Amino acid sequence: MKLILSRHGNTFGPGDKVVWVGRRTDLPLTADGCRQAQHLGNALRRSGVTLGALYCGPLRRTRQYAEIIAKAASGAPLPIVDSSLAEIDYGAWEGFSSQEIIEQFGREELEAWERSGAWPESPGWNPSEDALAHDVTAFVEHVAQMQGEDSAVLAVTSNGVLRYFLRLAGNTVEVKMNGQGGKVATGHICILEVRQGNCRVHAWNIAPDPDWLSDCVRRRA
Repeated sequence: MKLILSRHGNTFGPGDKVVWVGRRTDLPLTADGCRQAQHLGNALRRSGVTLGALYCGPLRRTRQYAEIIAKAASGAPLPIVDSSLAEIDYGAWEGFSSQEIIEQFGREELEAWERSGAWPESPGWNPSEDALAHDVTAFVEHVAQMQGEDSAVLAVTSNGVLRYFLRLAGNTVEVKMNGQGGKVATGHICILEVRQGNCRVHAWNIAPDPDWLSDCVRRRA
């Protein structure tokens, strides 16, 4: 099974103050974020990739993104909302810019999370790291059981959660070195191959392209 992971599109427009938003901050997509979803849906349609299922987190930004994709991609299934794809609650960091977080909690914690996904000591992050990792693993196992080996599934989630999908893969060292700890830009996608209980990264933090998407989904690791 090819699991296509997408970070939702933009929730901040030009001139907006960019702050950390987790599961307690339920922002909608901006107009540009909607265009990013349309672009992925169009890329899927032109690629000829047929989705066996389409999942999304419960926040508006992920639900909107998945709904636009479903309309743009011919024959795409309706989105299934799954709480395992909900963004992390960033606790004491919620609502602050990166600079404000550095000023209040120190640069070391922020840089360690950005660089390598090291869970910070700052209070209030939720769920626990162990619970988050368990939920992501259970989601992948469930989807793999529901789908055939040759199927393709799309899951729309958020940047923090995506790091825990990356941890499932056995070939992550190069990705982490080149991808700033696994960070994914808004509107970008990643592809994992899930086969016989094992995961491998095909691509990480890539802008959607129909030709590349078609080749990557059909190619085996």
